[in-house]
Amino acid sequence: MKTLLVSPGGMGVVLRDLRRQQGLTQAELGKRVGLDQKKVSLLESGNANCRIDSLFRLLSALGVGLLVQPKTELKSVGKDDW
Repeated sequence: MKTLLVSPGGMGVVLRDLRRQQGLTQAELGKRVGLDQKKVSLLESGNANCRIDSLFRLLSALGVGLLVQPKTELKSVGKDDW
């Protein structure tokens, strides 16, 4: 899966979809990385005020990583607010 993320909302959609594909609840995913369910919910809702280490812990727990490359190469998810 390759997805261009251009907003916190887009990241939230991807996190939610990956979690659901793996059959995890927000609480279960949060427990794996030391976050409570409410924080996972906020991240999935596109809350832009999250710690970068929390994001990377979630990505790792879901078995994915982050790749940085030019926007022109992929279809984007979410509105480009930046």
